[in-house]
This record gives sequence, structure tokens and C-alpha cells, in this order.
Amino acid sequence: MTSSTAHCFRLKNWAAWAPGLPDAESWLAWARGERQIGVDGEPAVAAMPPMLRRRAQRFGRIALESLYALPDDTSPIVFASRHGEVPRSVELLQSLASSGEVSPQSFSMAVHNATAGLFTIASKQVVNVTAIAAGRDSALAGIVEALGLLADGANSVRLILCDAPLPEIYADFAAANSSADAAPYSCVLALMRGDDFSLQTQAGVHLDNNEPGLALLRFMLGTATTQALSDGWQLVRNESTPFIHPAVYAGN
Repeated sequence: MTSSTAHCFRLKNWAAWAPGLPDAESWLAWARGERQIGVDGEPAVAAMPPMLRRRAQRFGRIALESLYALPDDTSPIVFASRHGEVPRSVELLQSLASSGEVSPQSFSMAVHNATAGLFTIASKQVVNVTAIAAGRDSALAGIVEALGLLADGANSVRLILCDAPLPEIYADFAAANSSADAAPYSCVLALMRGDDFSLQTQAGVHLDNNEPGLALLRFMLGTATTQALSDGWQLVRNESTPFIHPAVYAGN
């Protein structure tokens, strides 16, 4: 693949949440290496009706907070997470093993598209939602899906990248195969057609970050010219690409 209109996009807006980084300025400091993501805490998700908010556990609340942080938008949603609601899934499996029963509500919230679906219900948005889990390539897969939606005619796409440490029961598998040592986070990138960034193949490119979603966010908030998304795939920044502060739209 070479750079072309079909493989390019523009950043329209962004939002993010993680423990210790509740606002845009703290995330910009994080991108400069001046702040670190914390461990404890979860957002209030005050914008969501309480009866629906109570259905979300910590992972879901972190993702929802980022979605609500963007201005009103009815564009398609691409939900990309490596592990999703694994803590809830572990609870369900343990309950099934001990009692032979599981909570239907907990089960409904454990599926991979549940958090995005809960958001569309609460916000009364009838929009296309795609849920993706592609291992260490989840950020790349999310970008590819968003580009496909833009090429298919969408004016913009909300790409949400989110993950959290795996439960302790999976510790033996975490170091080599997952982002279990990463802090919990979520970010939403509102993408639109344009040529500020291009997705390209490049021989010799290797992903050396165990949490490419965070690496992608740092790239979008910084000034680096390239960012590996997977082995052989990278994002390239146009030299004239402007920085987009949250809640300030780059275009219509």
C-alpha cells in the first residue's frame, strides 16, 4: 500500500481519560513525559442517566467518560479494545463454576460491544457501532475500520481505544501476550477525511510498545513524524498537520 486519499485522514477532535489524567492539559503533559497515568480511581460519568450508569463497571465507565467528553456527535463508532470487559467475564466464569448460574445483566455487559451499545442507548443515538479485538494490532485494526467507514461515505468516525490490566488470574499469560501491565485508559479520536495523517506499509517497521493504543495517542498529541502501529504498518504525519485541541473542531 502506498499513501493515497483512501488511506489518509484528519483528526477532527479527541478526548481521553485515565486515573490521574482527568483533562486535556494533563494529557498534553503526559504526552510530553511530564505526567504518568495513575492506578486508582474511576470517572463519575455524570452525563449518563444513573439507571444506565450503574450497569457499567470500572472499565466501561472509563470508556464512557471519553465518549461523553466529545461535543454532540452522531458519527459511527469503532470500539477497539484488546481485552474489553475481561474482569466481568472472569466473574461470570467463577460464578458459573461455583453455582452453575450467571447474572443475565452481567452477561449482557460482558460482550465486546456492550459499552458502546450502552452509550448509544443512553444518548439515544442510532448509529453504526463496530467492536474490534485484534490483540496487539487492535489500534491498527481500529484505524483500518475507521478508514473504511470514511471511504464508504461517513463524514467522520469516532474511534475509541481503551484497555485495562488483566485480572491477576491471567498474570502468567500477561507479560508476553498482553497489555496487563498497562494502566487503564480510554481515548476517543474523531477522524474525518483529509490528508494530515496517512496509514502506510513500511518494511522494517516493528511495534515495540505493548500498548499501541497509548502509543498512538501520544503520537497524535505530539510532533513525531511516524508511529508504528504493527509490524510493517505505520502512521505518517504530514509536516503541516495542525494540532487539534479538544472541543475545537478542525472542520465541518
